[in-house]
Amino acid sequence: MILDALTVSLPSLASEKLIVRYGLFEQSLPIADIRKYAENQQVSSDLQSFLRYLSPEQQQQLQAALQIKMSLDISAVDKLTDTIVGKQILYFASQAIDRRDQAGVSALRSAIILGAKSPEGLGIVSFLEAYPSSRLVVDLPKALKLVSMSNLFSSDSNEKPKDNLDSSVLSKLAFQYQIFTTQGKQYSGCLFGDSISAGLGNTLGNQNFNFGFNGLSSISLIPQLQSLNDNKVKCQKAIIAIGANDALYGINDELFSKNLQEAIALVRKMNSQEVFLIPAFYSTVAASSNPTLAARLSRVEQINTLINQVAAREKVPVREEDVAPLYENKVLKQNLTTDGVHLNAEGLKIYKGALLQILGK
Repeated sequence: MILDALTVSLPSLASEKLIVRYGLFEQSLPIADIRKYAENQQVSSDLQSFLRYLSPEQQQQLQAALQIKMSLDISAVDKLTDTIVGKQILYFASQAIDRRDQAGVSALRSAIILGAKSPEGLGIVSFLEAYPSSRLVVDLPKALKLVSMSNLFSSDSNEKPKDNLDSSVLSKLAFQYQIFTTQGKQYSGCLFGDSISAGLGNTLGNQNFNFGFNGLSSISLIPQLQSLNDNKVKCQKAIIAIGANDALYGINDELFSKNLQEAIALVRKMNSQEVFLIPAFYSTVAASSNPTLAARLSRVEQINTLINQVAAREKVPVREEDVAPLYENKVLKQNLTTDGVHLNAEGLKIYKGALLQILGK
């Protein structure tokens, strides 16, 4: 097995320190301190000296990122990192890590696979702990340059958001992971949605699969469903929860309605006996005033009108009442969100409960 080869060919060291390098500046952070910060926000003196360079908002984002843990299919991860795209990403990522040997790519692959095998799943901390070296040295300027080149984020924070999943290498890799994991399998329930749905991870049970994806709109949903059909993925029940990004990206009424109707036809080809629609997610009033973060609430309401019209034509239910506890007067409740758009732990709990109710669990 490739995992055995990785563990034999690389040093049997666990990373103990993360070294962040910025020109002549170098900051050493014990990984044990990062874990304590992730688990209970305990801040060591070393970590405190690093955090003071971050704004309160950046510290909040870091803490949120540290909470992300993905329970992944190890076989699919193994295959994914051995694809041409996977190898390309590992190579480019390795350029931001300073090693004295030439094992940068192998070390990253080992850390990803071993991190994914940890009981908590793959996350920042489990990746750092699995990295096969006593020190992980990150060249921050190179790392930031790689992020800007990834197409995952816009290079201009004032640029209007758009669906760029077809041009994002990381997005293509994530879609391929879904294929490797689900190819030829049948699920009781399948969820298709954007970052709100993706935030649930794989918490819906082994018999269900969450195909949610950050940034997904009706435009990128169609090729995702076509690919799943080509790979003979079957779903007895399907939930489609999109629309907020269509509103944000400025997708017109005709195209959205056409795409949603086609999406329903595609999930029916996956043997779905029942199809359910979730209304487009509303944001807070403040978030809706930021055109780089969320659409105007009035536009989300228009999208939901279109969803109801398509649902009536296709004779599928819109389960508005199930997610109603998230809102007050069609505005996302402030106590259920992290940033005015995405759900916090309590919000995700409500959403998960609604989905399981729909799926009959």
